Amino acid sequence: MSKELRFETLPKKPELAESFDVFLCNGFNLPSFAVKFLTEEYDSFQARGDDIYVVSYPKTGTTWLQEIVYLIHSNADVNSAKKVDLDKRFPYIEHSKTNFNEVKNMSSPRFLKTHLPYSLLPQDILQKQCKLIYITRNPRDVAVSYYHFACMLKETQYKGTFEQFFQRFLLDRPTYGPFLLHNLEFWNHRHDGNVLFLFYEDLKKDLSANLKKVAEFLNRNLTSEELNAIEEYCNFKNMAKNRSTALPQDSTIDGKPTNFFRKGEVGDWKNYFTQDMILKLDEKIAEVLKDSGLEYTYEI
Repeated sequence: MSKELRFETLPKKPELAESFDVFLCNGFNLPSFAVKFLTEEYDSFQARGDDIYVVSYPKTGTTWLQEIVYLIHSNADVNSAKKVDLDKRFPYIEHSKTNFNEVKNMSSPRFLKTHLPYSLLPQDILQKQCKLIYITRNPRDVAVSYYHFACMLKETQYKGTFEQFFQRFLLDRPTYGPFLLHNLEFWNHRHDGNVLFLFYEDLKKDLSANLKKVAEFLNRNLTSEELNAIEEYCNFKNMAKNRSTALPQDSTIDGKPTNFFRKGEVGDWKNYFTQDMILKLDEKIAEVLKDSGLEYTYEI
């Protein structure tokens, strides 16, 4: 039986430089294309038992993890990774540009991406216990990265200051928020056999160990040479130069293909956050994540 979906719309806040209304479904803020997906595709979405989903809140290392998962499952097929755009190898299921006929006809196993929270995933995904690999990142760096992304992306064209965007982040108004609840829902399922919960900072600290963790979760036995090749291909400098992971030119304000990778640093928040911002966000984290055991790493 399908979950009941409740939709509502909150008016934009000009004082926060918002240019469009906030669309909510069951308390989560979603882009209009995700609302369309939930109203038109949610009930009929057919998962396959061997589907592999990379799931995340935006700007937490999604693209990096997608490439890692693809290469691990393809035994380090870097040639395909270079030649075929990532959104073709790894469709974003709720996005308006995704062709569902192509998704339905993909050969198995399908690699699929979504930013939907656990509670809004199509029921067939959960019922078939498809593999879900979730990645998150400390909220201070997420706020900074998401701000720059929102300013660059044609769909949002955010023209506010970081201070205004931070207020939006604190109020859970950027799309796919609330960030903390998005994390918490998956954190509460981290012990499920079909869920792997990862932290961006852990991948930055020890990529090799996390490649092995993902490979084990996917039941892939890779040679040390294959793992080394993936580690080399997926280091940040190489990924930042990889055009197969770039946003298409029609998605950016300046009309140029732009890579998802900006700095990739842990701790870039120090260049943006005031002490007052830190205190306000920490208070919210303590309230929302109380007794959950979920903690973030802010520098390495």
